[in-house]
This record gives sequence, C-alpha cells and structure tokens, in this order.
Amino acid sequence: MKGEAYMELGKSAADRAEMLEKTPLSKEFSWRELEELSKYMNVENFAKDKVIFEEGDKKAFICIVFKGKVDILKESESKKKLITSIGAGKLFGEMSLIDGNPRSATAIACEDTVLIVLTQREFNRILDEKPRMGAKILQKIATIMSYRLRETTGVLADYLGKY
Repeated sequence: MKGEAYMELGKSAADRAEMLEKTPLSKEFSWRELEELSKYMNVENFAKDKVIFEEGDKKAFICIVFKGKVDILKESESKKKLITSIGAGKLFGEMSLIDGNPRSATAIACEDTVLIVLTQREFNRILDEKPRMGAKILQKIATIMSYRLRETTGVLADYLGKY
C-alpha cells in the first residue's frame, strides 16, 4: 500500500484489529481481544517532518507505529537533540498516559508515518469497561518502561565510567 491507501487504513475496528495483529501487542492479546481493543483506538497519518507532540504538551495518548518512523527529541541548551528513533511495531508516548504529566520530549515523523493511537480518555474507558484488558495494557507499558530504564541505566553507567 502506498500514499492514499494508507489514508483509508484503519477506518473500521476490523481494520485496526488487523493492524494491531501486525504489532508486538498480538503476542499478549488474542484475536478477540485485539478486535475489542481496536474499538477504543484510532489511526492517524503524519507526513514527514510533522510534529506529533511537543515537549511540554499536556494531551496524553500512546502511539504504536504501524508504518514509518518517529524521532524523539529533547530540548537541551535551546536546541533539540535526538534521543531515539522509533520504527514500525514500537510504542511511544506511554509516560504521559501513566503519570499525567506534560510530555518530556518532542515526537516528529521523520518519514510518512501511520500511527495507531489510544487516548487517555479511551484508556480510562478500557479500565472502567474492560479491567482485565486494561491490566494487560498496563503490564505491557510497565514492561516497556522497565526495559527502557534498564537501557538508560546502562548508557548512564558507561558514560559515568568514562569520567
């Protein structure tokens, strides 16, 4: 699929469930659960260089990159520094969904990108309406955050070891 075909992708819950099935979430959820989860999510398209969110933004949502790539940048000494790039199948934006604080970094599509998005409002609905599914999502987010913290700790230890 190219260009315009992606514009139509994800219009129905069934389409979104098929998209979710192609991500790492499919390992934690059955097909039936993916269908149910997809009802709470939407699909958004971002052209290359389009800002998804900026450091300090207060809107909370989590994204799964279905197609494309996203750069995560952090403001430092009045310029933005690349922290990481997130490719297809990866999640980002989870911190604001969990702690409710403003965004700690900026996310920019570094190529045309298709995201599967879960907003704070819809996540809260899942927690109310489908608590077992909400718990699975929270466990997945906790696992990702734990992995990233371990990775960051390793980088910090290497950095400190140089001095």
